[in-house]
Amino acid sequence: MIKNDFLLKQIEELIHFLLTLVYPGGHIDEEKDKTTRSALFKKLEELIDKGLYNQAEDYLFDAFDRGEADLQTGVLFYDKLLAIPEKELKAGEFSIKEIQTGLNDYAKLFHIDI
Repeated sequence: MIKNDFLLKQIEELIHFLLTLVYPGGHIDEEKDKTTRSALFKKLEELIDKGLYNQAEDYLFDAFDRGEADLQTGVLFYDKLLAIPEKELKAGEFSIKEIQTGLNDYAKLFHIDI
């Protein structure tokens, strides 16, 4: 459990760092609201709400390939996954480690190597 707590803290810090990169003006809440109202984010939330975490992640990366997803969307997507209890993630065949790996992989698409 301590290992997962440490990993959770690392991911939270990484998300905070990335949010300061993508929202440099300091109006994070206003900008986050715009991103979370997008059609893409609504679709990601729909999949998350159904417990289809792997499908949601695939949808995010596919949206990037189509030129429809920005860094903000990915960071907020992983932030939303991080808020899900570990037990629920496991039931949906996902893990905290996969959140970390996915976030790192997604950031690399924007030339941010963490």
